[in-house]
Amino acid sequence: MSESTAPGTVTLGIYENHRQVAKFELIRSTEIGRRQASEPAPYVKTTLAECDRIIVAELEETAVSRKHLTFEILPNGTVGVTNHSSKNSVPLLGNIRLAPGEKLTLELPIACEIGNRVVRVYMVPREELQFRTLNAATHAPGRSESPLSSKHRMVTSLFDKEEESFLFDWLQASMDVFQSAANSVDFLSKAARAAVELVGLNSATVLLYSKGQWNVAAREVREGDVVRENWTASQTMLSRVLEQRRTFFNVPVHDENIAASLVDVQSLVAAPFLDRNGEVLGVLYGERRSGLDNQTKTAIRELDAKLVELLAYGVASGIARIEQERLLVAERVRFEQFFTPELARLLSIEGDAMLSARDAEITVLFCDIKGFSRISAECGASLAIEWVCDVLSELSDCVAAFQGVLVDYAGDALEALWGAPLPTRDHAIMACRAALQMRQTLPAINLRWQARLGELTDISIGIHTGTAKVGNIGSRRKFKYGALGTTVNLTSRIQGATKFVGGSVLVSGSTMSSTNRSFDARRMCTIRTINIAEPVDVYELCEVPSPDWDSLKLNYEKALADFERQEFMAAEKTLSDIIQRHPDDLPTQRLLERLSMAVSSATSFDPVWNLSGK
Repeated sequence: MSESTAPGTVTLGIYENHRQVAKFELIRSTEIGRRQASEPAPYVKTTLAECDRIIVAELEETAVSRKHLTFEILPNGTVGVTNHSSKNSVPLLGNIRLAPGEKLTLELPIACEIGNRVVRVYMVPREELQFRTLNAATHAPGRSESPLSSKHRMVTSLFDKEEESFLFDWLQASMDVFQSAANSVDFLSKAARAAVELVGLNSATVLLYSKGQWNVAAREVREGDVVRENWTASQTMLSRVLEQRRTFFNVPVHDENIAASLVDVQSLVAAPFLDRNGEVLGVLYGERRSGLDNQTKTAIRELDAKLVELLAYGVASGIARIEQERLLVAERVRFEQFFTPELARLLSIEGDAMLSARDAEITVLFCDIKGFSRISAECGASLAIEWVCDVLSELSDCVAAFQGVLVDYAGDALEALWGAPLPTRDHAIMACRAALQMRQTLPAINLRWQARLGELTDISIGIHTGTAKVGNIGSRRKFKYGALGTTVNLTSRIQGATKFVGGSVLVSGSTMSSTNRSFDARRMCTIRTINIAEPVDVYELCEVPSPDWDSLKLNYEKALADFERQEFMAAEKTLSDIIQRHPDDLPTQRLLERLSMAVSSATSFDPVWNLSGK
């Protein structure tokens, strides 16, 4: 695209939280990506032999590749966009996904999400750039101002000094509006203020149109003027703008068809701003009233209306820019109710591929508030809901802190998983760490709630590692990422087994093996749960090992082994010794109860504990 035929300059803008943080002119092929150790911090443009390079992310932002995208300006005014990733797709405006290694030729403007920011490539009109350059001319130090060129003399000779000053003031104000539309959220007020000050209006109002209603979004009033308390815009003019999508202006007050709302108004102007489909989003509406100085007595001219229309176009650009960002981050917002912010950003880039149904080895955690039904019935609905919300919030923070996926709440219970949608080798370890962290939040929770409830809050946790079907297990109406299968059901049963076995945090043998037994734990027993025939070993995780923990673990597991070999006398002796040193150890009490039942039972002995409930 040659300099003489180009309608403007192709510009790349980088946005965070709806604000532009950097802007670069694209002259040749340009790649963007994550900073390397030898490169400067974002946002910097460097020159390579084969292309320009813009650094958009820090070293640790692994969601952004070193060479993420390349933009290439093509001769017909379009832009070639190449995704250099070998595995991650890139979301583009218009529900387009640029597949790994794919190149697309797109028309401007282009918007895409890169990590936690939005990158837009758009055309800045040549006229705006020319006047911006003229308005900010620079001169070499020590040299006087250069004489005007013949071209400059010819242009400026068309205006007197006052007109020329007004023209350049107006151009500067219009550029300010367009700049704020590109990188800030105050462009509505700036557009209205520019219309008042430079078009000579008494008031300028930004009206947004939604669901058949016009609503005031911004208003600026000339100094010394006021807006009537019962002010309304001309519905006739707004209807015409809405119907024809054109700018209307200069309705005289003596027109016999004038509405009552226009009494004492000499001239009006209403310039629409449109969305990408040409539909009216709103108008920049201005009034010039009679009874003021000579300038404002003049009816609004076509040039005045054109200037207001240009300002309205700036408003449309700002709204379009915010809408582009909103669409690109909408999926991430949807994910963040389940996933950590880092994983949500990755999913918004990768899309449905990571969320598709598949079999995966995962670790599932179920956590339940002990005695919830009884306590909530005693304390009343209002207090119960406040309490459970606070407790579940604390427990959810523990899941997020160890990179888990929050699957669901069911009353007072919480379900979480690790190992999907992003495969991880240490998912069992992370789940166990989250469980221990949950237990460590209880002192702070009880500090807030013990006096109000009249008793302590306690929780029970079950963890199991196995293969399950993972994916969107919700419905067409509600997204829900989770897992299905025996692994999930067994985890729930293990959590329920805590009230039989006695431990507060029970994990399965497969979870212990997956952690390489890196946690302090004792084998509690082998259980068989309702509707699951396969028996499973369960272990109790030790929260904070006491000085005699090793002795307790060794003696308990010895007594358990003797019991399972039907060496009941040896088991009873060991358990009695444990009770003397640890009278409050609930698992030891429960094993003694099983031992007593086994000795007195006439039926054949089964070392597996067949649980009678969930």
